[in-house]
Parts: sequence; C-alpha cells; structure tokens
Amino acid sequence: MKYLSALFVNIRPLRMLMSIVLSAVLVFASSFPALAGKSPTTKGVEQLPQIEEKSKEALAKPAMSPESIEARSQGALNEVQPKAADRDKMYRSSDTIPPAVKQVEKAIAKLKNN
Repeated sequence: MKYLSALFVNIRPLRMLMSIVLSAVLVFASSFPALAGKSPTTKGVEQLPQIEEKSKEALAKPAMSPESIEARSQGALNEVQPKAADRDKMYRSSDTIPPAVKQVEKAIAKLKNN
C-alpha cells in the first residue's frame, strides 16, 4: 500500500502540469479560431465598397416589390451582390451524398454480409 501512495504523490505534479497545458491549449484554441481558416483574409475586400454602397441605397429606399427585386438581381442569388453571389462561383463538392448516409450504407452492407 505504501507503494501506491508514493506513486500517487509522484504523479501529482505531472497531473498539475498536464492540467495547465490542457487549459492553455483550450484558451488558445478558443481565442484564435480564425487561424484555422484556409482562405485568405483579403479575398472579399475588393468588392466590399460597391456592396456597401448598394446596401445603403437599398436601406434608404422604401420596400421593393418581388418583381423589381428579381429584375435587379439579374438571376443571381442575392439582390445586393449580383456578381459576388453567383451560383457558379460557389464551392460545390463533387460528392453529393452526405457522410452520415455513407456510414449508414456501410453499416447496412456489413450487416447483410454477416
């Protein structure tokens, strides 16, 4: 029994060190989530002034009818950003099946084989 108590006493500083390291990792991970992004931070800046002007114009005018909004958007997804929010510029995965569905299909296939 003395061996176990000596072991626990020797492990206590290691536990403290590990808890300090873990708390530091949690603080930095929650403080800097933007560092995980892969896209450059200046990617959307060049269109921002035009978007801001159109947004201010839209706020200054009274509400528009749906027909005038469709005409102004020119078939794009967003009325304020007709060229920036183009369907063709959006990222689309070539794989259309969600991962959860794939996992379920794999599980069903395994069950059928067994």
